[in-house]
Amino acid sequence: MYQPPSQYNVTVTVAPEDGELPDPVAFAVEADRAAWRRSAGIVSAHMTDRIISIVTVYAPDRHAAVAVANAVVSDALRRLDPSADAARPGTGRNGRHPAEPTPHPVSASPRPGDGRGQLPASPGQPLSGTRP
Repeated sequence: MYQPPSQYNVTVTVAPEDGELPDPVAFAVEADRAAWRRSAGIVSAHMTDRIISIVTVYAPDRHAAVAVANAVVSDALRRLDPSADAARPGTGRNGRHPAEPTPHPVSASPRPGDGRGQLPASPGQPLSGTRP
């Protein structure tokens, strides 16, 4: 049975193992580009020891939303450090880049309501449009 996609807000926390975070402005630009490529939205808060990002995505279920959110943040981090893809010199104990997001987000909650009948916002309309 087909269910229309619901909007999910997924929180992804990035805590680098080496303690060094990317430049906040550069990360914001790359995260916005990565989110756009995956038809998502992102808002990030930069702390002294971590980055907390909330990725908003339309997806058929929570697992797909989490996968898209992790991909958005990973793409942004990879584009900030292209040498990590080629040689992977800075990989941590788990084989990931030290600043890659944790594999499990803090939360992945659907927007209030059942999510049925909601359309993505078009220019000039609020995000919570309904079908006629």
